[in-house]
Amino acid sequence: MSPPTPTLALAAVACLASGFAWAGPQLNSTYQGDAFGPIELRSDGEHLTGTAPAGGPCQRPVAEQILTGDFQGNVFLGEITLCQTGDTCTPSRSFPLMLVYNVEERALAGVVKLEGGCESPALPRNGMLVLRATEQGAALTPAAAPATEQRQAQAPAPPPPSGGAAQVAAQRRLEPLDVAATLKQGQSLLAQNPIAASQQFQLVLAQEKEKNNAWALTGMGVAHYLRKQHPEALKYLEQARNVGSGAARAEAFFWTACVKRAAQESGFAQLALRQAVQGGWSAPENNALVERELQQFANEGAEYELLLKQARGRKRVQGREPQGAGSASP
Repeated sequence: MSPPTPTLALAAVACLASGFAWAGPQLNSTYQGDAFGPIELRSDGEHLTGTAPAGGPCQRPVAEQILTGDFQGNVFLGEITLCQTGDTCTPSRSFPLMLVYNVEERALAGVVKLEGGCESPALPRNGMLVLRATEQGAALTPAAAPATEQRQAQAPAPPPPSGGAAQVAAQRRLEPLDVAATLKQGQSLLAQNPIAASQQFQLVLAQEKEKNNAWALTGMGVAHYLRKQHPEALKYLEQARNVGSGAARAEAFFWTACVKRAAQESGFAQLALRQAVQGGWSAPENNALVERELQQFANEGAEYELLLKQARGRKRVQGREPQGAGSASP
């Protein structure tokens, strides 16, 4: 894959540095990356979706929407679904994604961070993704290459040149962030706009020191649950339970119970809810989203009655930790 050109880099830097606010670009055509292959991008205001055809490096059985998110100026924040390879790797899952868009060259560039120790046939080993409009990037279509060239292509890709657009995106991921305020913003958006909420949680997870933030992972799980994407919700919630402790772990168990109840897996829902209550979970005050879930449990019958009574009978301690998904309290 050819690295981003200086023009792309300079434009990206200029837009990011200027603070100039503009509506998201309207991308309604086919874009393509080297190993990634083609993707059909469609804009609706600031919202962007991308559909990949059947086949490709991930061998999709049918065409599938794999990209979704929104532009903030020339920066796209969303998620992308990719296949992974590796003994302990999830075969396919969604990843937070930040891309920088350049108007003149009609190109998007950024870095996808896969699970540790995993690779994807759709990406080079450094995870850099560059998508160009096919009018400029038709030559990027993969073609049959001699065995020697294929072996060379398998070698670790060099890092992007200094100032490249992908590096700009990667650097932005590491910029200082008010984690507590960003989590609060994401939680306050969940009930009304799960996609916008997930973008806030992605900003937290994109920070190197916060990549295993259990509250942000739980927020991502809840956002997927509210969009009825239960498998993705359970993946994030499982990760939150594995890395979290105390109140954060109990919160992840509560929302796992909600997903399992919605999937009509009553036994697993009861077990997860019991784990949440035993871990000290209690219902936050004035949280309509949680109250709705508690009512759903109450409607399921007497088997939840004791657990709900314990959860409602406790007073959640006010502190610096987030007060539950959907809450506006830090």
